[in-house]
Amino acid sequence: MSFLKKAILASSLLLAAAFPSGAQYVDLHYFETYLQYAPSVVDLGLGLLGVDSKNDFLDRGISIGLSYAVSLAVVKSMKFVIDETRPDGSSDNSFPSGHTATAFMGAELIREHYGWGWGAGAYAAATTVGVMRAVRHRHYWWDVLAGAGIGVASARAGLWLAGPVREWIDPNRRMKLSSYIEPQTGAFCAAMTYTF
Repeated sequence: MSFLKKAILASSLLLAAAFPSGAQYVDLHYFETYLQYAPSVVDLGLGLLGVDSKNDFLDRGISIGLSYAVSLAVVKSMKFVIDETRPDGSSDNSFPSGHTATAFMGAELIREHYGWGWGAGAYAAATTVGVMRAVRHRHYWWDVLAGAGIGVASARAGLWLAGPVREWIDPNRRMKLSSYIEPQTGAFCAAMTYTF
């Protein structure tokens, strides 16, 4: 598959992740709410496109899941403890930005799994999420910067924890999980193999 085809498919995947399926219209007021998840969806989707990764599909899934767990625990506990009113006055859970943490976590995972070629685009999307949260007066700039730092740190923690978790699940690394698109029907398929 040529680079141009891969780039078009990756862009389509990013748009599909950013917009809810079956929507009659998309309220751009909440665009960043959808865009925050795009890097993680693209991370898993790039494997479907045949893009080489440092890790297999199962390892990427484990690292994404662990990174989300770490990010969610840190962001929610900080929001509970730190009582900061949002710039628009809507609530008292402004610090840190959870949307930005999620987006930067996904961007760092893409950078780690696929390199800076793909990571630069993911970081651009994550930066867009952070800027939109501040411009729409949902967060102060320091909330966004803290969210970005938490996101990157959560991704690093998830990657660090993924090795021991994978060893616990499958110590001999006999299990492989892969995904592909069936060429005749275009159906998404998953295959799991276990070597005895």
